[in-house]
Amino acid sequence: MSELPNPDRTLYVIDGTAMLFRSYFGKIQKTRADGVEVGAVLGLCMAVTKFIQVVQPSYLAAVFDAARLTFRNEIDPRYKANRGDPPEDLVPQFPLAGEALKALGIQCFSKVGYEADDLMATLATQMENMEFQTVLAAADKDLLQCIRPGVWGLDMKTYGLIGDAEVKAKFGVFPSQMADLQALVGDSTDNVPGVKGVGAKGASILLQELGSLDEIYRRLEDVPYLPVRGAKSLARKLGEGREDAQLALQLVTLRDDVPYEALNLITPPDLRYRGAPASGEAFFDEMGFHRAYRTLRAWGEE
Repeated sequence: MSELPNPDRTLYVIDGTAMLFRSYFGKIQKTRADGVEVGAVLGLCMAVTKFIQVVQPSYLAAVFDAARLTFRNEIDPRYKANRGDPPEDLVPQFPLAGEALKALGIQCFSKVGYEADDLMATLATQMENMEFQTVLAAADKDLLQCIRPGVWGLDMKTYGLIGDAEVKAKFGVFPSQMADLQALVGDSTDNVPGVKGVGAKGASILLQELGSLDEIYRRLEDVPYLPVRGAKSLARKLGEGREDAQLALQLVTLRDDVPYEALNLITPPDLRYRGAPASGEAFFDEMGFHRAYRTLRAWGEE
């Protein structure tokens, strides 16, 4: 497992939207005094509380999806079109989730037209330019393409760091090749087309042999001679699926330069984590989340 060389100069970034969805499906039952269901928000607060207790971050930020449609839908209207609407009782909890994390003292960011992953990639690049490390605390494999010296992923079950070695062991390619791997294989969850008939193993071997998606198509005539099962058939499928692969690459590649002033002007001192502020108490009184608030207040005063 990778080790963090300089924890005191490390920003942790959590995906609030993903954590809220996981909390919702955890089926915590909690209703606010006015009858609004807030179980997912409570689950989010509990998950974040545990995260902070385990990781003890000196710097911390959270990102959220701002809306369902993003610039990717302009590239391909089919992007994520296979997903249904969020559960009716979860919808009013989206804005409350951001309020809850802010009440816990965590800076939150969202930007219409971009996904939370794009904001995470942008923060990682900004921190890198300021000689800070970043740990992207999310389960989304899209974020693995961001891993490099000074940027890690985090396994949210074990809290273990994910670096080059972990990505290579699991997928057979390096983080810098993950977008190309996804472009070849596609992603049914996000309705991203890949090359029909190309699986993860074959795509991994292609990238090990040729390095990148561009190089695969530049040297397509060499593919029949590669040490991969059904190489001739694979070359034919690649030729037929060239447009889908190129489209998929646009969809899966994260933006690390989101034009967002509130985010782009952030410096590490702005993201110093000091625990839940006293000003957050009113929000948690209203929600009835006293335990999460007391826990993080105590952590911040240690």
